[in-house]
Amino acid sequence: MKKARIFLLLGLSVLLASLCLAQSENIIVAVGLEGLDIFDVSNLTNPVHLSHLNLEDGARDVYLKDNYAYVTDWRNGLVIVDVTNPTDPKKIKHYDTAGGIADFYLKDNYAYVADGDNLVIVDVSNPTDSKKVGHYNTAGEACDVYVKGDYAYVADLYNGLVIVKINDPTKPREVGRCSTGTLSNNVYVKENYAYVLDVFSGLVIVDVSNPRDPEEVGHYQATDEAYDLYVKGDYAYISIGGYIVIVDVSNPTNPQKVGDFEISGVDYIKDNYAYVANGSDGLVILDVSNPTDPKEVGHYDIAGNTEGVYVQEEYAYLADGSNGLVIIDVSNPTEPKAAGHCEIIGDVKNVCVEEKYAFVADGEYGMVIIDVSDPTDPKAVENFDTIGVVENVYVEEKYAYVADAENGLVIVDISNSKKPKEVGHYNTLDYAWSVYIQEEYAYVADSYNGLVIVDVSNPKFPKSVKHYNTAGQAQDVYVKDSYAYVADDSNGLVIVDVSNPTEPKEIGHYNTAGQAQDVYVKDSYAYVADDSNGLVIVDVSNPTEPKEVGHYNTAGQAQDVYVKDSYAYVADDSNGLVIVDVSDPEKPTLAADMLWLSFYDISGY
Repeated sequence: MKKARIFLLLGLSVLLASLCLAQSENIIVAVGLEGLDIFDVSNLTNPVHLSHLNLEDGARDVYLKDNYAYVTDWRNGLVIVDVTNPTDPKKIKHYDTAGGIADFYLKDNYAYVADGDNLVIVDVSNPTDSKKVGHYNTAGEACDVYVKGDYAYVADLYNGLVIVKINDPTKPREVGRCSTGTLSNNVYVKENYAYVLDVFSGLVIVDVSNPRDPEEVGHYQATDEAYDLYVKGDYAYISIGGYIVIVDVSNPTNPQKVGDFEISGVDYIKDNYAYVANGSDGLVILDVSNPTDPKEVGHYDIAGNTEGVYVQEEYAYLADGSNGLVIIDVSNPTEPKAAGHCEIIGDVKNVCVEEKYAFVADGEYGMVIIDVSDPTDPKAVENFDTIGVVENVYVEEKYAYVADAENGLVIVDISNSKKPKEVGHYNTLDYAWSVYIQEEYAYVADSYNGLVIVDVSNPKFPKSVKHYNTAGQAQDVYVKDSYAYVADDSNGLVIVDVSNPTEPKEIGHYNTAGQAQDVYVKDSYAYVADDSNGLVIVDVSNPTEPKEVGHYNTAGQAQDVYVKDSYAYVADDSNGLVIVDVSDPEKPTLAADMLWLSFYDISGY
């Protein structure tokens, strides 16, 4: 339901998975879900982000040659980017292959593309006019390719290693193959050996001195599933489970493990440094001068999954999952920019701001109180640990009302922010996702138990008033006037008349196309964060007949929404913060989309 990605204090974020070093020896290029990003790594302990270029379909691999980055953009084909100016990359050519590009290898004037069922050969002698010149159907599923001499070595998934002669790129032909056991997904060739990574068999070393008769000569059995491989000097760096395992292959017939490091696979090695696109942990740089004892020396942090948003004055406060609390200056909503960041241990799920404090729902780590009197320098003040999982916080006067999952509703006295203390508790029976306070009542979105109404006129002794069982899983609730608006997951938006809290009754319902996660009501409109369906705007001027009047499909999964003035601020999960202009609710338009990026490959010279 509620989900959670890392933030660059640049106004964008990065979730890394693959890298490459550019024309300057101090530049690396990374590609991923949102496109291509360039970093200056002249100071390895403090990488600097230089630029970003949007691509269309989730870039998977990148290779640099001269002033060009060659990028596999999945089903969008091969994209060529001019990176002469690292601060201003420009797309100059796109070649659409027939399949979905998994990997490619650039040699001389040709790009050899692992394209699903085929090895596709593209002439890139003129990067602005690239064209296909040959292809070979490998019979399996081409996952990776390495070119050496007159041969292309293809990791062909269940078909093992396939060797294709490409001395005439227009007429490639198979000359040999070797089974690797189960599923071959990576290949690297050095001297007379092909190092093939097999998902379940581990590292298989094949003698290819005679490409027509390849023969397995060495094997390192992985202890878990193996998915990534890089060979440098006498060592193979293998991604196994959640570790990089370093294997000495100086004797290819007897590979031996010599070291490991708890991190995902190596994407690029230069000199004594390994550059790792480490998923949600960003860009990590390892010193591998001693392969038996690799050490982290640099780290470029990225974004979590944005689950919650709260706007106060000129700032948006983002609950950014494992990345903590991120503060964005939205004084100009069309140009949001990073203002501050507070790292928090845990999984930040939501946030409520009252005066100079942010009250953060930090899951299993309880409620964290952060001083945001200076939004550019937020500081954690205190942590209050409940016995449940804090999903949401609502602050009213001197009390924080905490939706504490299976522990129900917890009421905390915050009159002294440095010494919060629990004063009341009410067991809501199911899973308290969210809470809203109006006058003497707390309205709790309690999952399958629906809407629970609790009398909190005496916060020390909360007591049951009534319960209304919505048909879905109540995720969030917003109360305005005499109505409670419930985001009811797959059941959409439910409107409950609570003019008499002892007798709540459903009077309206609108079934959104997604899964309603959150709702905010302003004037005559309910703004629904509808998960993969984005932002849905519902006219509730007549609560008995709600009707959709506007929709904006965000790029992520809308988890939370806050409306201020003419803008809706959407916590869009892995897509970060999206700001939508709703001055005309029937025609919402994008004001700004702050990038939370995901990288799959790294490359360099």
